[in-house]
Amino acid sequence: MISLPHRARDVATVIAVALTLGVAAPARAIEAPEVLAAMARIERSEATFEETRYIGALTAPVVRRGRLRYVRPAELEVAVESPVREKIRVVGPLLTLEGSKGVREVRLADMPAVAGWVESIRATLAGDDAALSRHFTVRAGGDLGGWQLDLTPRSVELAAIVVRVTINGAGAQVGRIEVVEASGDRSVMIVTPGARSP
Repeated sequence: MISLPHRARDVATVIAVALTLGVAAPARAIEAPEVLAAMARIERSEATFEETRYIGALTAPVVRRGRLRYVRPAELEVAVESPVREKIRVVGPLLTLEGSKGVREVRLADMPAVAGWVESIRATLAGDDAALSRHFTVRAGGDLGGWQLDLTPRSVELAAIVVRVTINGAGAQVGRIEVVEASGDRSVMIVTPGARSP
């Protein structure tokens, strides 16, 4: 059986990564509502990723590679292909963790902080600025040539998992996501988009 406490970081990664899947080109200097509006036009997305995780208890970073998938309105999936195969999938109110120790399915209602992440990404992909702002303080900076979104949790429960998420991109491309965790660990993910359906 997969231990949920040890998967909290993976779940946070799923949601943070999903933010990268739907970004389309903004028309001018970046503002958060523009990015959200662009995301609202995407029905499904696929991408590959390379994530480097810096964990305080380890002497060297852990590098993971795999595939990402989003299907509107409520399906998110991260399929890790190396160094070990595992899959994290969120569909509706359920989260499924699949790895070498088996499959575990839980209701998001039983994991309030994770549920906050999920609802936030759904609001992001729906282009719902008001719903996203219930969970995060969202700030945007830069311009079309190099922009940044900063997400800071509003709730104590969400802040117990992550301190902030920083998403960097240029033009229509999100290229990097950094997640700084409350534990002091952090991850940096490089995303290469694949197919997108408007």
